[in-house]
Amino acid sequence: MLKCAAAPKSIVRVYMKKKPKEALAKGLSLPRDVVFGDFIITLTGNEQVMIENYKGILSYEENQIAVQGNHVVLRIIGTNLVIQYYSMEIMKVTGEITRLEYA
Repeated sequence: MLKCAAAPKSIVRVYMKKKPKEALAKGLSLPRDVVFGDFIITLTGNEQVMIENYKGILSYEENQIAVQGNHVVLRIIGTNLVIQYYSMEIMKVTGEITRLEYA
Protein backbone atom coordinates (compact mmCIF):
# COMPACT_ATOMS: atom_id res chain seq x y z
CA MET A 1 0.00 0.00 0.00
CA LEU A 2 1.39 3.39 -1.00
CA LYS A 3 1.20 6.28 1.40
CA CYS A 4 1.15 9.86 0.20
CA ALA A 5 2.05 12.84 2.29
CA ALA A 6 -0.83 15.29 2.49
CA ALA A 7 -0.25 18.91 1.53
CA PRO A 8 -0.04 21.25 4.51
CA LYS A 9 -3.38 22.92 5.20
CA SER A 10 -1.83 26.37 4.82
CA ILE A 11 -0.88 25.60 1.22
CA VAL A 12 -4.39 24.37 0.43
CA ARG A 13 -5.93 27.51 1.96
CA VAL A 14 -3.65 29.82 -0.03
CA TYR A 15 -4.41 27.91 -3.24
CA MET A 16 -8.16 28.13 -2.62
CA LYS A 17 -7.97 31.89 -1.97
CA LYS A 18 -6.06 32.56 -5.19
CA LYS A 19 -7.78 30.07 -7.52
CA PRO A 20 -11.09 28.90 -6.03
CA LYS A 21 -12.47 27.47 -9.30
CA GLU A 22 -9.35 25.36 -9.85
CA ALA A 23 -9.51 24.12 -6.26
CA LEU A 24 -13.20 23.28 -6.72
CA ALA A 25 -12.52 21.41 -9.96
CA LYS A 26 -9.73 19.38 -8.38
CA GLY A 27 -11.54 18.79 -5.09
CA LEU A 28 -14.73 17.53 -6.74
CA SER A 29 -12.94 15.86 -9.67
CA LEU A 30 -14.96 17.92 -12.14
CA PRO A 31 -13.79 18.34 -15.74
CA ARG A 32 -12.22 21.72 -16.49
CA ASP A 33 -14.75 22.50 -19.24
CA VAL A 34 -17.62 22.15 -16.73
CA VAL A 35 -16.10 24.53 -14.17
CA PHE A 36 -14.54 27.10 -16.51
CA GLY A 37 -16.77 26.76 -19.57
CA ASP A 38 -13.78 25.99 -21.81
CA PHE A 39 -14.22 25.08 -25.47
CA ILE A 40 -14.25 21.41 -26.36
CA ILE A 41 -12.74 21.21 -29.85
CA THR A 42 -12.76 18.04 -31.94
CA LEU A 43 -10.70 18.37 -35.11
CA THR A 44 -11.06 15.66 -37.75
CA GLY A 45 -8.15 15.94 -40.16
CA ASN A 46 -8.07 19.41 -41.68
CA GLU A 47 -11.63 19.27 -43.02
CA GLN A 48 -13.95 19.34 -40.00
CA VAL A 49 -14.05 20.90 -36.55
CA MET A 50 -16.73 20.44 -33.87
CA ILE A 51 -16.91 23.17 -31.22
CA GLU A 52 -18.77 22.76 -27.94
CA ASN A 53 -19.35 25.30 -25.14
CA TYR A 54 -19.29 28.35 -27.39
CA LYS A 55 -21.24 31.52 -26.57
CA GLY A 56 -21.86 32.93 -30.04
CA ILE A 57 -20.67 33.51 -33.60
CA LEU A 58 -18.78 36.82 -33.94
CA SER A 59 -17.98 36.72 -37.66
CA TYR A 60 -18.58 34.33 -40.52
CA GLU A 61 -16.63 34.58 -43.77
CA GLU A 62 -15.46 32.03 -46.32
CA ASN A 63 -11.87 32.18 -45.01
CA GLN A 64 -12.40 32.90 -41.30
CA ILE A 65 -14.99 32.20 -38.60
CA ALA A 66 -14.70 33.80 -35.16
CA VAL A 67 -16.47 32.13 -32.24
CA GLN A 68 -16.87 33.65 -28.75
CA GLY A 69 -16.01 31.44 -25.81
CA ASN A 70 -16.35 32.08 -22.10
CA HIS A 71 -13.10 34.06 -21.84
CA VAL A 72 -11.51 33.78 -25.28
CA VAL A 73 -12.25 34.10 -29.00
CA LEU A 74 -11.52 31.13 -31.27
CA ARG A 75 -10.69 31.90 -34.90
CA ILE A 76 -10.99 29.13 -37.46
CA ILE A 77 -8.93 30.03 -40.52
CA GLY A 78 -8.95 28.24 -43.87
CA THR A 79 -10.70 28.17 -47.23
CA ASN A 80 -14.27 27.33 -48.21
CA LEU A 81 -15.35 27.35 -44.56
CA VAL A 82 -19.01 26.56 -43.95
CA ILE A 83 -20.98 26.25 -40.72
CA GLN A 84 -22.82 23.00 -41.45
CA TYR A 85 -25.01 23.31 -38.37
CA TYR A 86 -25.10 24.86 -34.93
CA SER A 87 -27.22 24.61 -31.81
CA MET A 88 -26.98 26.03 -28.31
CA GLU A 89 -24.39 23.36 -27.43
CA ILE A 90 -22.38 22.46 -30.54
CA MET A 91 -21.27 23.76 -33.93
CA LYS A 92 -19.86 21.90 -36.95
CA VAL A 93 -17.56 23.73 -39.38
CA THR A 94 -16.27 22.15 -42.59
CA GLY A 95 -13.85 23.28 -45.27
CA GLU A 96 -10.07 23.27 -45.59
CA ILE A 97 -8.94 24.28 -42.09
CA THR A 98 -5.40 25.62 -41.99
CA ARG A 99 -5.22 27.13 -38.51
CA LEU A 100 -7.02 27.58 -35.17
CA GLU A 101 -6.15 30.71 -33.17
CA TYR A 102 -7.04 31.90 -29.69
CA ALA A 103 -7.33 35.64 -29.17
